[in-house]
Amino acid sequence: FLPDCGAMCAMIEASTGKSPKYLGKPQPETIEAILRVTGLHKEDIAVVGDRLATDIALGVYHGVTSILMLTGATSKEDLAASSIKPSYVFDSIMDLYKILKEGA
Repeated sequence: FLPDCGAMCAMIEASTGKSPKYLGKPQPETIEAILRVTGLHKEDIAVVGDRLATDIALGVYHGVTSILMLTGATSKEDLAASSIKPSYVFDSIMDLYKILKEGA
């Protein structure tokens, strides 16, 4: 068992009685910061990642194209069982590269 940031935050909250402000995926501040810094619009960017609950949820929850890579944390079985559905799914980063190269 390896505690993640949620467990750490719960410990701090329990000991201080104060709720933390969560930043990072899938919080909206992440997308807002990207748009602000780059000057791009939501339709101009995509979130690429291998975790449904963070990477892909960031895109899905905030109206940004989401691209799931099946090379890491998420399997096809995980995807089938999840309510979080990405815009696109690729078996590898090379598959995504080939699609992008063809479209260029």
